[in-house]
Amino acid sequence: MFWNLLFVVIVTLLRSVHDAETGLTYSQNFALYKVDGRGITFRIAIPSNVSSNSAYDVVVQVIIPNDVGWAGLAWGGSMTKNPLMVFWRGSNNQPVLSSRSASHTPPQLYTTATYILFNTGTKSNSTHWQFTALCTGCTSWAADGGAVRYVQPNGGNRLAFAYSPTKPSNPSSPTSAITVHDVHAYWNHDFGTARNAGFEAAVQRLLGSQGVRA
Repeated sequence: MFWNLLFVVIVTLLRSVHDAETGLTYSQNFALYKVDGRGITFRIAIPSNVSSNSAYDVVVQVIIPNDVGWAGLAWGGSMTKNPLMVFWRGSNNQPVLSSRSASHTPPQLYTTATYILFNTGTKSNSTHWQFTALCTGCTSWAADGGAVRYVQPNGGNRLAFAYSPTKPSNPSSPTSAITVHDVHAYWNHDFGTARNAGFEAAVQRLLGSQGVRA
């Protein structure tokens, strides 16, 4: 019953939202990890001039309840053989690392995808924390057999997330070991509504606010 409820909530809460702070419009999904309504909000913004079957940069904004130990986003909709964005709350900021795994083992560092964490859109309060980051290398990767897979800029792409209440063993390090996740789920994320005509200009403004490589 829990997984059926999880799937329904994920599907029905897909929508688009404009964030005045960063100046971008995001397609948004709320991923539930507790039946009491707690969940993680994933927002994605992309350029408007992207063609199918091509790589492109993405701005990702995530809002996380403070009880989350670590969580992750799978850009290819699977916990294996695609770029994973694994994140947790560090001491002064939110380190973000990109990793991939070849099997269901703790994911290894994946240097092909890189993240720049923006100061603007990265904040916290008594209940939640939020980060906004630019990812280069998240929308294409080599699949089995050498074929290249893409996150298509039109329509839906299957994404996945994972959640654990346990913090990494060394939260100050982006390469820290992490525990096995307690919850995972999938959804079809609408990238068509994530397009932004002013994407490049907005990213340049955000980079000017002293973005930090994660």
